[in-house]
Amino acid sequence: MAYTADISRDNPGCFLFLIDQSASMSGALAGQPGLRKMDGAADAVNKIINAISQRCSQGMDVRDYFDIGILGYGHGRKVAYDPEQVYSYMDENEVWHQLPHDQLDKDNLYESIVVSVLPGTSLEQPFLPISQVAEVAEVEERQVKEPDGAGGVVEGTRKVPVWLRPTASFETPMCGVMSTASKAIQGWTSQHPDSYPPMVINISDGDATDGNPEPVAQEVMALGTIDGNALLYNAHLSEMSAAPVQYLAEDSGLPQDEYAARMFRMSSEFPAPVVDLARSMELPVTKGSRGYVYNADMVALVRFLDIGTRAASALR
Repeated sequence: MAYTADISRDNPGCFLFLIDQSASMSGALAGQPGLRKMDGAADAVNKIINAISQRCSQGMDVRDYFDIGILGYGHGRKVAYDPEQVYSYMDENEVWHQLPHDQLDKDNLYESIVVSVLPGTSLEQPFLPISQVAEVAEVEERQVKEPDGAGGVVEGTRKVPVWLRPTASFETPMCGVMSTASKAIQGWTSQHPDSYPPMVINISDGDATDGNPEPVAQEVMALGTIDGNALLYNAHLSEMSAAPVQYLAEDSGLPQDEYAARMFRMSSEFPAPVVDLARSMELPVTKGSRGYVYNADMVALVRFLDIGTRAASALR
């Protein structure tokens, strides 16, 4: 049965997070005015990467059971073109700069940018082993609320590792990030043909601005190892004040939203071991459920990422 390979230092697992960083991610998460979508995405990914690091820890050592990558998409430059072939672009601080005329296509007045977030990585090589991921974390103190053991909540400070910072600007090059992910996963699987299949987790509010990402997403899901195809999961964020729609097996239960239907089709079915895991967590998962959640709030988002990253649980 596929999706049963053990994770080891010789045959590590792989997580690639795709983070929408477009301007629309500055909107409220699931109708919560005090929490922006970009804040929820960053906090959830930081928590999950920290949890992965803890799972790989043996005493003071972090063992390299996983490779981790984070691609951000949505950074971009607004570009102005005139008949004299003078190009300018506006950076994130809305400062204009000149650019040589032969570096931009005059028909493309907006240049989308995909970035590799982890220090020391690139779009061509976006992965770091988990031990190095732990080393590059920035540590900061944050206010937290925790149970007091008597049914109440106490506030305090805690040092937390941070890899992903919230940011939101310009448009949503989802086709571009899927294409970059496809190349990254193809390279990783060629080096780790016997490993548990790589897991790609896309967090977005769903509206691609550079075309239809579905064909490229299908390319990603066609890649894999001898243990199975790559798994592509999608967390679809919105500003709706409504309950999340999670883990459907058919798109008939989705709201009337063309982007929701498309992202559902872009999502892998949960393998049988993942279905068993989710059921043990008392989540509404059945055979055929896809790794897709619509209108994820903070609780649903973290739980969704937890399912995806705990699926490969046999570490040795």
